[in-house]
Amino acid sequence: MTTEATLITQLAEAQTKSLQNVDALPYAALDRGAAYRVQTGVLAAVGATVGMLKTAVHPDGVGVAAPIYGMRVGQSGIFALPAATLTGLEVEVGLVLARDLPQDVALADEVEIIEAISHYFVGVEVCGTRFRDRSVSGPMGGLADNMSAFGYVIDPSERDSGADIDNFDVELSLAGKPIYGAPAKHGFGSVLASFVAYAKAQHPAYPLKAGTIITTGSLCGLVPFSGIGRVEARLGVHRVTFEIV
Repeated sequence: MTTEATLITQLAEAQTKSLQNVDALPYAALDRGAAYRVQTGVLAAVGATVGMLKTAVHPDGVGVAAPIYGMRVGQSGIFALPAATLTGLEVEVGLVLARDLPQDVALADEVEIIEAISHYFVGVEVCGTRFRDRSVSGPMGGLADNMSAFGYVIDPSERDSGADIDNFDVELSLAGKPIYGAPAKHGFGSVLASFVAYAKAQHPAYPLKAGTIITTGSLCGLVPFSGIGRVEARLGVHRVTFEIV
């Protein structure tokens, strides 16, 4: 039986060396608690800080989160990320918290969850996996591997439309060539769904504190790409640009 310490070591090495060589099957067998232990163990092993949180909803309805490392979070127009281990791009609407949001408060009143939000923004999640075959990782293996988060690029301007994505189109291009264009559609049904679910099921390593930056899921699914160059994403009046090198 593969120990959690071994699983942590394998993912940590893949993170630091930009490898995509980890067997996903042992991670798929983890329960949620063990997947979080591996995830947080990797965070400590690589000496990274949490730049922001990625939230999602597991098949059983429980909200979960994974860190996007601070060294890989940057601002539109002045940021670049390496191409190694990348799998795709996701255009998203994220949010920043204005105040602390304890789990007991979130469980008691969903209005408190919404009122804790300072503002919304448009960003692009750059996805990447450390697994050789991500398709066999399952929800728990995915959670252990940071839910395939690699990096994130943020448009610093506040989004006036907030969580509303109706009648907005998503456009993505790489090196001047369009790679996606369609109406925005959220994978979890709404921009707020995964945030609300996680607020009610917070992990002690990732409490929701004032200033926490959160991204809540893709408006275009995972858009695969190959090659390097300048990425440009648009959602309404908001534009995100960065380099894949």
